Amino acid sequence: MTTKTVNMIKSDLWLNSLRESLKDSEYAAEYLTVILENDPKADQILRATLTDIIKSRQNSSSLSEEAEQYYLKLEEIFAQGEEEAIYLLIQLLDALGFKINITLK
Repeated sequence: MTTKTVNMIKSDLWLNSLRESLKDSEYAAEYLTVILENDPKADQILRATLTDIIKSRQNSSSLSEEAEQYYLKLEEIFAQGEEEAIYLLIQLLDALGFKINITLK
């Protein structure tokens, strides 16, 4: 039982540290870039990453209403598996203040 408690505390500390780091827009953009470059079709990882960014912004009271609305819409679309999610993702990232450079290959 003690081991589970220790593991949970370490996990919570790591998540809290990550969310604190994600308050920095530049760090959050780099974090998203790594996720997308490693597996752009891994929507579960992308969703978890976006959730961490949103929660870090909520915790620091720096999440705009616009960004929150785009995030909620994006979550609905991800849940339905619809392909238009990328357009809402771009709007959400823009509302969060990230600059997006898209290169088509």
